Amino acid sequence: MEMLSLVTGYVICGLTGILGLLVLWKIANGSIDLSRLISEPNGDASISRFQFLVFTFVIALSLFLVIVYTRGFPPIPGTVLSLLGISGSSYLISKGIQFSDPAGIADRATDIVISPATAIVRYGQTQQFKADVPRKPGSTVTWQVIAGSGTISGTGLYTAPAAAPPGPAQTQHATIQVTSDQIPDASDLAVVTLA
Repeated sequence: MEMLSLVTGYVICGLTGILGLLVLWKIANGSIDLSRLISEPNGDASISRFQFLVFTFVIALSLFLVIVYTRGFPPIPGTVLSLLGISGSSYLISKGIQFSDPAGIADRATDIVISPATAIVRYGQTQQFKADVPRKPGSTVTWQVIAGSGTISGTGLYTAPAAAPPGPAQTQHATIQVTSDQIPDASDLAVVTLA
């Protein structure tokens, strides 16, 4: 019986370790998105999710250490199970309170911000633009000139035309659009004044 307890403890310990390593690997290669791990869909911080996450890691690490140091699978103390139950029930109660308020489940649209929003560029010169997607860090974007003249590279470097068009002198403008590749509805515009 003692040998069975020892083998069971080490098997559970090994499976938990493999699962933990798999989760860490998936986080590292981007398969698991952590952007909403401790935040609500609307971007607000969730203390209940954070508390539940920390407590789950504490219990898992405690179980791992108990199995390793006692060389077997001892009975889990009732106080630990009680604390785990309290943590889980407080999380569920806070979710119930949140979902009773429709504002708590509203999902904010992902936005994208281009900077600078306006720029004055001389003919033949360049201007570097930057796009920031606050709710999706690391997302890729597509740049394009949708009105006026000039070109823009995939990195946001705008190049003005070499010279003003022939004819009467007038102010020329170009409109640059940046769009998120992951969320096509998220886009922003910048206006360039050619001088």
